[in-house]
Amino acid sequence: MFKSKHLFTCLIAAGLPTGLFAQSVNWANDIAPILYENCIKCHRDGGIGHFSLVGYDNAFLFKNSIRYMTETRQMPPWKADPSYRHFAGETVLTDTEIQTIQTWVEDGALPGDIGQAPPDPVFPTGSEIGMPDLVLHTPPHTMTSFQDEYRCFVIPAGLAQTAFLRGLEVIPGNHQAVHHVLVFEDVSGQAKALDAQTPEAGYVSFGGIGVQNARLVGAWVPGSRPRLLPPFMGIKLNAGADLVLQVHFPAAALGMSEVSTVNLFFTPTNQGIREVTMAPLLNHVAPSLQNGPLFIPANMVKTFHATFTSPISGSLIAVAPHMHLIGKSIESFGVTTAGDTIPFIRIPDWDFHWQGSYTFQKVQKIPAGTKLHALATYNNTSNNPNNPSNPPKNVSLGEATTDEMMLVYFLYMAYQNGDENIMLDSTLLTTAAPQIFQNGHLTSLEVFPNPAVAQLSVEYELKQTADIQASITDINGRTLKIFALRRDVAPGIYRENTTVEDMPPGVYLVQVQAGAAGVITRKFVRR
Repeated sequence: MFKSKHLFTCLIAAGLPTGLFAQSVNWANDIAPILYENCIKCHRDGGIGHFSLVGYDNAFLFKNSIRYMTETRQMPPWKADPSYRHFAGETVLTDTEIQTIQTWVEDGALPGDIGQAPPDPVFPTGSEIGMPDLVLHTPPHTMTSFQDEYRCFVIPAGLAQTAFLRGLEVIPGNHQAVHHVLVFEDVSGQAKALDAQTPEAGYVSFGGIGVQNARLVGAWVPGSRPRLLPPFMGIKLNAGADLVLQVHFPAAALGMSEVSTVNLFFTPTNQGIREVTMAPLLNHVAPSLQNGPLFIPANMVKTFHATFTSPISGSLIAVAPHMHLIGKSIESFGVTTAGDTIPFIRIPDWDFHWQGSYTFQKVQKIPAGTKLHALATYNNTSNNPNNPSNPPKNVSLGEATTDEMMLVYFLYMAYQNGDENIMLDSTLLTTAAPQIFQNGHLTSLEVFPNPAVAQLSVEYELKQTADIQASITDINGRTLKIFALRRDVAPGIYRENTTVEDMPPGVYLVQVQAGAAGVITRKFVRR
């Protein structure tokens, strides 16, 4: 701090123009935008990062760490190979951004004009993604076992009617005590009966939760970040159902106490919802695993291959690979019956501590008959710095941290015509059509198919709650049809559908208006 202030004082004393100082790489104009866009979600008060990078003083204090971790691309922690496929919410610094950070540190980490810095980000209390519709907690638990423990906590969801989850966020109270959390729905009452058989909160169940037909609805693993589905999609939760959180406490958590929080986000309405399913379509047991069993002898590097053939056309929303400590790389792709390859994800340098679910930028169509593949490589040698055993030991399939797994979860739904045009990454929603904004409530508009014959779909992003009207006009702006009229619509990405087969061929305009906040217009052709 002294060096940067001293330099500024010397510049003024020497009579040098202060404009030269302003042109130097500085925190306010150059570094804060990079950190606030890519780092602050974790590195803030209450975040999972070990320190805060909000404000110049914090950035200056950790400047050397910032430089080293970004130069080596260890931070931000994005493990998916961007040359293989891009995903929504990517946190990958460009070469220019990394060089800017390096120059800033080398030049003395100057603050710049603090008044020109972007405002400090504001995060909702207790959640990364907004205000939950329902907040649940596990009972307090202290780990007393000398071995890995899989404890199932039964929590009534308290739903009087069917609801659809847009998002589920698990927040462990003690990240050191929790290896992962799986969230299941139980409508049978079996989990509650199992819990009643033990005096302490929850019950122990290795593998599954000991309940027939329990359905996985969410998960948390180290490094995972929650995302919300579009408001017309959701994972179904039944009225009267219990949520069962299977929390994996590793043996190293002996003596630690923990309470996890579960935030649930529901769709605004239950009408017209596309039901979404979560499942490990590619996995480590037959018939999926082609060269099993999953067993990696000591001092060996071994690759396994899993497959799954889709019996129907599907629409993929997200993909989430899972391995343990000696996993080194994993790749997943699909091959259609026509021989076309669809890349899903490639993680060339697996890191057990940074896993997660990766959301596609647009819904990915999987034609019926497509064969899904996963190739996972494990390094069970002393050359693997993450190997928990020294010397290496044989590793088999299992759920303990020192065992191994090979799973590729997919979030998907049955395909409907036009699904491949559904945007899941708002940065892709662009338009060359005229736009009028008064306060930024409404941004972007996508119209498809264009040209249209029978059906027309419209997608837009709403930044703030507003009344919405979607209409079709002729080229002179005369309203021909209003096909969406809704009040108090919550922020999010929305899709509206209408028929145009009753309209004569020609050029028309779609208009979406958010209250008095502004209108977005886009041309389309009725063929």
